[in-house]
Amino acid sequence: MKTTIAALGVITTLGMASAAEAAAVLHFNDLAKAGTGRNYIGPNNFRYEGFNFYSTWSLNPNFFTLGLDDPANADADGTTFSHNYDFAEVNITKADNSLFDLFSIDFADKFNTGASHAGRMRFVYADNTQEEIFFNTDTKVGLETFVVNKTGLKAFLYFADAGVQIDNLALEGVAAVPEPATWAMMILGFGGVGATIRRRRQSLAVA
Repeated sequence: MKTTIAALGVITTLGMASAAEAAAVLHFNDLAKAGTGRNYIGPNNFRYEGFNFYSTWSLNPNFFTLGLDDPANADADGTTFSHNYDFAEVNITKADNSLFDLFSIDFADKFNTGASHAGRMRFVYADNTQEEIFFNTDTKVGLETFVVNKTGLKAFLYFADAGVQIDNLALEGVAAVPEPATWAMMILGFGGVGATIRRRRQSLAVA
């Protein structure tokens, strides 16, 4: 799987890296069905895992997932989520209208043939300012990860000229157990602080 850095900044600090690692991932695999073909989702306002997926196109059915054995399915281990109408923008928000973070998202062309499609990601922040990132899917079959690292979002919107399927949205950080490497760095840090305190106490005792 190819990874593309779609944002200007890259996560470099320990705190931000830990948040990304602890992100909740929307993978849609619980919507997967055996066989081939599209499994349509009717309304243009679909709620999934605490998020609303809203389409600017009002006709039904609006969204679909792909069968596990469908050749158009870009996820070899599950399924993906797609919009039924090209050029129509999909708006993703929290169901409770709270803010969220988006670390990365996977894209593939709608038919998983390696076609390059132009698209746009739009980010709406708490103060209603907006940011756009234009992208092109690569010319390989399968999913391509776009790293965006956007925080404090009210909404995330996307569309592509000939349709795309999405997967693995790494969203806001959650209270998760730190990774072993993170624990190691934390322990080293605590140890350094403890050593400093001990040296300080010894110095005061000598004085």
